[in-house]
Amino acid sequence: MTPGTQNGGPRFKRGLIEAAVRDNEALGHRAPGSRDEPDIGPVRRPRRASPWSLLLLLPIAAAAALGYLELKRPVPDPPPAAEVDGAVQTPEIRFTGPPEAVDVSVFPLPVERIVLDPGHGGSSPGTAADGLTEKALALDIAYRLRNLLDDRYRVAMTRETDMNVALDHRTLIANRAGADVFVSIHVNWLPANRACGVETYYLGPTDDPELSALAERENSEAQGYSLGDLRRLLDGVYAQARQDDSRALATAIQQSLFGRLRAENPDLRDRGVKSAPFVVLIGAEMPAVLAEVSCLSDAKEVERLRDGNYIQSIAEALDAGIQGYAESLLSEAGLTGA
Repeated sequence: MTPGTQNGGPRFKRGLIEAAVRDNEALGHRAPGSRDEPDIGPVRRPRRASPWSLLLLLPIAAAAALGYLELKRPVPDPPPAAEVDGAVQTPEIRFTGPPEAVDVSVFPLPVERIVLDPGHGGSSPGTAADGLTEKALALDIAYRLRNLLDDRYRVAMTRETDMNVALDHRTLIANRAGADVFVSIHVNWLPANRACGVETYYLGPTDDPELSALAERENSEAQGYSLGDLRRLLDGVYAQARQDDSRALATAIQQSLFGRLRAENPDLRDRGVKSAPFVVLIGAEMPAVLAEVSCLSDAKEVERLRDGNYIQSIAEALDAGIQGYAESLLSEAGLTGA
């Protein structure tokens, strides 16, 4: 067989093409109604697809292609087995246990915002003696303290006038302000047979009957919390990290209060740093303390509290305590003097 006649040769292919052309010409000239072909009416040429219809088909084609590729994706190999003493072992997947409390000292941040909380106010005078009230003294001290602090920090107060502020709203104000420190200022009442003393509290439990009575007295204004709310909040705020920060703040303030005020009152007692379940501290999302800066149950102390200079000394002692706490944070971070 010659190359021109074998399958696939040029002549053979040309012959097939010519035969197909003749068949199509014969089909196109066949009369309608002929015996070989039924009458199907005029022949219509297929319409060319518009470019817009082709664009609509592109997403469908792409999805089909992706599906095909997904089916063809190779199955990942299992984790390699390890051979120990001749036996093949599959590595065991281990999950860690619950996270431990985070030590916030590894994230030292500077103190920038401080919220001062003058205790009581409005229809709640707090303790009172010989015309002096706790609510007025606390507001006076807070104003003086704000003036001392505002050249270094941004300072806000939970009240600036003689008004009622619910206990739960006080820490809410601090939380919304993004405060770094919350200091609630109070004036105590101690039995008459005891000399005046200063003490600073952070939130925590107590088994001391005297402290329980004090907490009950201070918490008597709580109206924003139910018993269930208190239990839930207490469980959350007794976390180790926040207690440690609040204890450190309370310690700095207590040391400054006693050290500075004892110069004006040699009989002043250092009643120390303590924990107690004060409602005003419960909702705080930052280190928070309650400072009992004086006491109206001591007649001599009452006379001192009538002196504006002594009130200023209390404010300065609180200022030094807060500053000492802030500097300790920077010292831990190695940022002193930065």
